[in-house]
Amino acid sequence: MNEPAHVRYHHGDLANACVEAALGLICDEGIDAVTLRAVARQIGASRSAPYRHFADKRALLAACAERGFRDLVTAAESVLCGYTVVDLPALIAVMRRYGEIGQANPALYRLMFAHGFTPAEWPALTAAADAAFATLYGAIQAGQASGHLAAGATYSRVLLVWSSVHGLVSLCNDLAPSDIFDTREFDAHLSAIFDVLAPALAPEPGQGL
Repeated sequence: MNEPAHVRYHHGDLANACVEAALGLICDEGIDAVTLRAVARQIGASRSAPYRHFADKRALLAACAERGFRDLVTAAESVLCGYTVVDLPALIAVMRRYGEIGQANPALYRLMFAHGFTPAEWPALTAAADAAFATLYGAIQAGQASGHLAAGATYSRVLLVWSSVHGLVSLCNDLAPSDIFDTREFDAHLSAIFDVLAPALAPEPGQGL
């Protein structure tokens, strides 16, 4: 079990305590609930304490988005560790975990992708987002090299997979369930997407095997 934020703060880890407190507020109450004063209150610090690491609310939100991307990388790597090769089932498992994370905290997911953090202003956040892309790229590249995924056009295949699943997560997060599209059925929709994507990802007979 994670320690409360104020315990971590008293151990001297103020920046991480602030980020974790902000992440909790985002999950429970939404982005608008995050202020440096609210975070200070959450961790039992003085009102000025968060300013030692974050110039303003936007800087703190950028750190939260960065953490979100780094958590995606950690989750993807954890899933891949359970597979001896990167094939279609492994890729689907990675993207299923991606979707679970995106749906578990929709407000954070929106923050990560839709709040206009520019690379020049937020290089650490950009690096974390790039790492998430690179993890998927590396996985697909490894599957291609071993002959378990279709060869060639790696970048295009990464875009195809990520944009498809990202769109599905956003739809499930932001639309109300309906008879036409039940947003509660993420896993069924994911399977339907990969039914269509499979011909573009599956190796040619005899490829590298």
